Amino acid sequence: MENSVLKVKDLSLSYYGGYDAVGDVSFELLSGEKLCVFGGQNQGKTSLMRALAGLEDYSGSIMFCGRELKDIPVEERNITYSFDGSSLVPRLSVLKNIVKPLVLRDCDDAYIAARLGYVSELFGIEGLLNVKVKELDEVQLCRVLLARIFIRESKLYLIDNIFGKIDYCVRRTLFGSLYSAVADSDAVVIYATDRILEASTLGDRIAVINGGRIEQTDDYYHLYKNPESLAVLRGLDENVGLVSGYLKKRESGYSVKMYDGEEISVCAPIADNYENKMVYACVYPEDAELKKNPDGKWRTIAIVSTKDGNLALLKRDENMICGMAGDLKRGDAADVAIKRAGNCFDKVSERKISRDNKDR
Repeated sequence: MENSVLKVKDLSLSYYGGYDAVGDVSFELLSGEKLCVFGGQNQGKTSLMRALAGLEDYSGSIMFCGRELKDIPVEERNITYSFDGSSLVPRLSVLKNIVKPLVLRDCDDAYIAARLGYVSELFGIEGLLNVKVKELDEVQLCRVLLARIFIRESKLYLIDNIFGKIDYCVRRTLFGSLYSAVADSDAVVIYATDRILEASTLGDRIAVINGGRIEQTDDYYHLYKNPESLAVLRGLDENVGLVSGYLKKRESGYSVKMYDGEEISVCAPIADNYENKMVYACVYPEDAELKKNPDGKWRTIAIVSTKDGNLALLKRDENMICGMAGDLKRGDAADVAIKRAGNCFDKVSERKISRDNKDR
């Protein structure tokens, strides 16, 4: 595409000893697009970001503004990469740390002053400019780091989980400042995080990374409703239920037959070669009706608070589902009527079973 800023194809990265940190990653980003790389610890987020910044020897192709990244001299790469406060110089003042990227590029004083005023106000650090970095607390350090990132007008920002283990409420405020900085920007932004709320808020698309490979890339809604693997589903919402059983073919479609003989209809398309095989089927909260019953087969193991009301998480054998809690409390038994199951997953590979991937 003509306005493509970043085009990654078959990107792989291995470290000494043969450890494959990133494998066969491909995606394309246009001007102004925001992509969130979402995954847990040690899943390859940082390795991917370092490769995109040109800091690692990778295989495959990274085309940046129409040129292979390896062929672009470092000083000509209009890329900002930031990971944590260790990129700041502790003995220097906040001001000197922030303006350093512009000073190194011989920007004029008027431009530096304008950019400094912008980021100082945006991230609330006007009163910290003459303080040495080593005297800052963790929250102040994050604010300064954000200012350091955005003082330079880059074509591509690579931001790698810079908030660390900061308290949730404070982190939410800092993330709000980050969101304000990128929302109206024409730059491409790639933000790596282990928080799905941040990923779904900032990203036009979310790339779910697992074991160094991108499992799936889409917006939050489509990832949630049509996950390609259990890794994607579990990452997005650990409270989505899973029932286990044999896949049975019926006149009206398929059903999952649980160990006690109960059958749950499946509303998703299924590959024909999976009949009579063991599968997992996901059950969304809206597809389960709960009724408190002392003799019920399902046991409430947790109550989860959400913006739409409390959900009850229930377990029976190895099966787990959730639904609106009502008057259920932790430990209560309940009867559960499951109206339908959604996507089904192979129990061994944990990949989605559908007509599109029946040979996997």
